[in-house]
Amino acid sequence: MGCFEIWALWVMVTIICIHADTSEDGIQAECLGNRVQFTLPSSLSAGSHLEVYAVNNTHTVFLTPHLAAQCGYTQKLDPWGNTIVSASLQSCFAENQGDKVFKVAMQFKLYEITTLSEKVHEVFKTCSHTMISREILCEKNFMEVSVRNALPEIKMEPVKEWVDNVDMIVFKSVVLFRDRWIMTLVESAAACPINGASVEGQMIYWHVPLHITPLVSSEVEILEVHLGVNGRRFTLEEMVNRNYVMTITDSHIIVEIPIGAAYGNYKSHVLNEQYHVSYNIEPVLELLWKEGLDMTSYKVLFPITTPLTSSQLQVKDYTQPKQKVFDVLLGYFLPDVELLNITFVSELLTVSEIINKGILLQEHSFSNNTKAFTLQVPFSDPQVQIKNFRLDVTTYTLPLVFGFAIMPEHTTFAHSIVLEASLADIVLPQAEGSCNEDYFNMYVQYGTTPSSQIKIKLGHMELNNTILQQYQYHSNETHFDIIVPFLSPVVAFESVQLAGIMGRLDVEMYDSLNNWSFREFSLACPFFVKMSECFPNGTITVIIPKLESVPHLHPGELSLRDPACKPYDIEDYFAYFHFNVTSCGTTRKFVGDTMIYENEVTWKKDEPLPQTSENPETEYRFMVSCIYIANATQSMIFQTVSHFKEPYADVGKGELTVSLRLSKDMVYRLFYHDGDFPVVKFLKQPLYFEVGMNQSRDSRIAVVLENCWATLTEDRESKPRWDLIVDGCASPKDPEQTIILPVVADERVDIPDHFKRFEVKTFTFTEDDESSKSENATLARRVFVHCDVAICHAENTADGRCYKKCEAAQNLIGSSSNRVRRSRSFSEEALQHVSIGPILLI
Repeated sequence: MGCFEIWALWVMVTIICIHADTSEDGIQAECLGNRVQFTLPSSLSAGSHLEVYAVNNTHTVFLTPHLAAQCGYTQKLDPWGNTIVSASLQSCFAENQGDKVFKVAMQFKLYEITTLSEKVHEVFKTCSHTMISREILCEKNFMEVSVRNALPEIKMEPVKEWVDNVDMIVFKSVVLFRDRWIMTLVESAAACPINGASVEGQMIYWHVPLHITPLVSSEVEILEVHLGVNGRRFTLEEMVNRNYVMTITDSHIIVEIPIGAAYGNYKSHVLNEQYHVSYNIEPVLELLWKEGLDMTSYKVLFPITTPLTSSQLQVKDYTQPKQKVFDVLLGYFLPDVELLNITFVSELLTVSEIINKGILLQEHSFSNNTKAFTLQVPFSDPQVQIKNFRLDVTTYTLPLVFGFAIMPEHTTFAHSIVLEASLADIVLPQAEGSCNEDYFNMYVQYGTTPSSQIKIKLGHMELNNTILQQYQYHSNETHFDIIVPFLSPVVAFESVQLAGIMGRLDVEMYDSLNNWSFREFSLACPFFVKMSECFPNGTITVIIPKLESVPHLHPGELSLRDPACKPYDIEDYFAYFHFNVTSCGTTRKFVGDTMIYENEVTWKKDEPLPQTSENPETEYRFMVSCIYIANATQSMIFQTVSHFKEPYADVGKGELTVSLRLSKDMVYRLFYHDGDFPVVKFLKQPLYFEVGMNQSRDSRIAVVLENCWATLTEDRESKPRWDLIVDGCASPKDPEQTIILPVVADERVDIPDHFKRFEVKTFTFTEDDESSKSENATLARRVFVHCDVAICHAENTADGRCYKKCEAAQNLIGSSSNRVRRSRSFSEEALQHVSIGPILLI
């Protein structure tokens, strides 16, 4: 047996049986006709450097690619990383036992780079073999021909020939045998196709010449034709099930293989920085023909790779903005693609670093032998870019670059994607406010915008630390509130009325970082202040504010009817007048028993502004009136004291105080507190009041209601006034409106005489009341209740001031005593005054 330097020529035998053995290390070995195949699983070689050796007895030879081609060995990787080594049974280092049994042994050395250790795996396979006249084998890196007799070593170069439109590599040799006086001439040849495969659509067509002229010299008889893949023959049933088709014509054997057929595999590639795939399959065609008396076995293993096709990667964005997590799938890849790293904006992280950061990164395998990668990144990750293209919407952006490697070549490529999600998660700043007696109370909630970015303008003035020192305010990370006096320069005055000033506070908020203006807020309120006062000595004072409707007015330009009567004092936004009723053009008129003095404040500009759309003609006029009573009668009360009363000891007055409370129900168990007001009640809903003295334990004293009434303001002396209790009894004007209720002892009341209760069934605002004519009529349902209360000696029957019967229609309901009506009134010094409110009647 001999070995050629480039191509090999040996005597070989036909396969008798096909079987596969597996070593303890998991290395599989199987006989495949005139070849033996070893499979080293990827689990053994992962992370190691592999070297393959041929073994002949105790001698090992390292198989370089050049030596492997010379001696009949092939080596390749399948898509799963398994190493496949095939050897001819007539390879250089195979053991031949009588041309019938052949033993092929291999050694695999694995060098672990991390531990610098070495593992050696040895495996052998013994195959039985029966020889025919001639056998030809075409492998991807060598071709061989074998005859029954051993041939001397011959060195020849292969020749390229063309057979029926298929290029062939042809190897020919002429051998001269001389044995003593006999000389024999032996010719041998091998021819292997190097093309003949084409792709049309999703089908591979492989043409093999039926008559290979370099190998035959006359007509031959085709005895057998077999098709297989990876060195293994198919049965007819297997071909049909896998959609393989083989057709024999007069000149060719045509094999049709669907792209993606079983036993083939897809392979990843990179072309122009883009992901591409190809389909690879190694069909095997075996022919057996007879030429004269000689038999020839012809076997071709022909690797086919389809042209590269671009595989468009798919990005599936499963992000649900409300979850605030980016959720993306990138696929689909072949199993030979590995994810190496991901670049987040400018930070490159390996797969292990990504997982250690707590980012969810997963690889998913699918039944069609593809895989994809999913990545979930929360919006809160520092690499996520946050922008606001709209006031109420946040846009989250995450640029990603996925870095991949194609194994085992370690060819790298990258794929970039940009994830973007918009979420209406912005709570815009909100401003609200209220008005008090003499100030605005403004409240701003920052929402989701950082407080450091928000600037606030009150009127025309932007707030800063210096300006804020002039106001009472409070600020934190979530809100800001400020108290602005209505006389502050930031307040705009819309109008002036006899009842007061209509003031407006404008609030503007904007984002200083993005230069965005948020919604504006305005609060307008009437402030019931005295704009003018009339004094008994005939002096009149007037305060006039600068109105927004007259922007060009300077307070110093105002005057009374007499143009010489200018403001007594001026500020930027106010003018103050002080004059006598007999000066400055003041007029007087008599109406009944009253004298009415009138004047007016006007604006007369020396140089009128041109009338344009920006400067329309504006009239400023404010009437001032004072009413004095011309004739009035004052009455005095004189009261005598009887000298015939029995002497008694007066009760010490001390610091006994009473209070007026509003009960939440008719049983007088729960009461409204000061912080509950204003209390809202329906107009016709009964109200239950109680006047009590809680501090005293003296049963000899009693609480007496003198008068109770309602007003529109906290001022008990204000008008209009509605009487509820008059001189201890229900008002005679409407006795059904108020009912005086009895007080009995219970767990809260120890001394009933210390309390008085009454029920107001409904407030009736009649048309003939002064309220119908008052400018405050619009506030008629906002009421305050006032009472005059006295404390008397309950056991002093000689003093008729404590008790007296009310008239029949006004009697106390359900009382065991009719001691209500008094014979005379208490003096002002003996009365205590209590009030409650406001009560809003709707």
